[in-house]
Amino acid sequence: NLPALKPIGGVAPTAPAAAPAPQQSTEGPQLAMSEKADFDAAKAAYDSGDYASAATKFTAFTEAYPGGPLTALAHYMRGESLAQQGDTSAAARAYLTSFSGAPDGDQAPDALFKLGKSLGALGQSNEACVTLREVGARFPSAPAAQQATGEMTALGCS
Repeated sequence: NLPALKPIGGVAPTAPAAAPAPQQSTEGPQLAMSEKADFDAAKAAYDSGDYASAATKFTAFTEAYPGGPLTALAHYMRGESLAQQGDTSAAARAYLTSFSGAPDGDQAPDALFKLGKSLGALGQSNEACVTLREVGARFPSAPAAQQATGEMTALGCS
């Protein structure tokens, strides 16, 4: 039995405006706001020849954005950075992580090839031959398949 109350401020409330729909990009996966910037900073370090800094930045990137759309590529680039520093064992692990995280991704053929090549450089010829054979089996039309064939010849794979 209360009388109608006046709204606070003397103005009747209106329905809030609908929030604008988020814009969907049709140009690839959605990235976190700083994800692209962080990846680009690591890539810039790599491109400038600062491989130690690049490896550190790619490691930080993969920890900050696990499972993100650029994570497998970041692992691959970390492998490239480590390989440039002569750390073949750590590079091999990075290539393996890249391939394992995205076995059908864009860099998967190259990651698998670089893993096989690294294993060969580490003296693990049997594992290298198996891995390099897998490049051609999984990605027969990729340029990495031809590179893998050449590396298998150099290693004496049967």
